[in-house]
Amino acid sequence: MDGPTPRSAAPGSDEQRPWRYGELTRDDVVEAGLRLTRRSGFSNLSMRKLATELGSPSMNAYYYVRDKGHLLDLVGDAVLGEVRLPSTGLPWERRLTLLFERGREVLLRYPGVAQHLLRRRDGLPNEIRLYQAVDEILTAGGFDRAVRNRAQRLLAYLLFGAVTSELATAEAADVPGTMAFVDDEEVFRFGLELLLRGLRAS
Repeated sequence: MDGPTPRSAAPGSDEQRPWRYGELTRDDVVEAGLRLTRRSGFSNLSMRKLATELGSPSMNAYYYVRDKGHLLDLVGDAVLGEVRLPSTGLPWERRLTLLFERGREVLLRYPGVAQHLLRRRDGLPNEIRLYQAVDEILTAGGFDRAVRNRAQRLLAYLLFGAVTSELATAEAADVPGTMAFVDDEEVFRFGLELLLRGLRAS
């Protein structure tokens, strides 16, 4: 039941107005969830906060989102949708490096999403899109199915482990005794290069 693109003021402003029935779209709901995640973290998402962000009664959001679990999945999938695929004209090693560097950059903007995705059993549409992209890149590199499957898992361990670690230390930056590093990006790239070397030698 899509209507015209709504124009509402920021939550809490004097100009905020209620949405009319049929005016709110699922894209509006997901974008509001993304804004909340960037500001407050994925773990703080709720239907109540979503309704406040939208300036709309929660019943309107429930038309597009069944419950909090569905909201988390929609937002998590939208986050993965922000990861751009590299050009197919590049060498397979460069394509793989670019894809995972971009994945890290995107996930770091949305605290908590990486942990949620790690717990899911069923793949989300954009998660499947990225899995298929990695598989195609590794196929272009000449690797068989067994190697591709294991490489996928190792690359995912590196990506999600790095993002989770970086966000955890950043969140506790003010706590005495918390570890702090200034070369996270360089270490991540070093890990990618080590994996690529191993693949080349396999």
